[in-house]
Amino acid sequence: MKHTREELAELQALPLEEKVLRTQTRIIEWYLKHKGKVYVSFSGGKDSTVLLYLVRQLYPEVPAVFCDTGLEYPEVREHALSTPNVIVLR
Repeated sequence: MKHTREELAELQALPLEEKVLRTQTRIIEWYLKHKGKVYVSFSGGKDSTVLLYLVRQLYPEVPAVFCDTGLEYPEVREHALSTPNVIVLR
């Protein structure tokens, strides 16, 4: 779905609670569309950590997939590898 600059500015200005509710709605739609056969691509960074948190609030069994390229910052890699239910690809 494409948005205009104005629409993006409006979305960015929403209160955090509204952003979370909209995100949860999209997560539910995504999960149901794929009949639960889903995963979260997980880099260990802040954005994918928040997404994984939101997904697992609704669907705790959803796995995360971390691609270990060897180029990650050590702290980010450590965080990713210490997160439960993470599949590591090399």
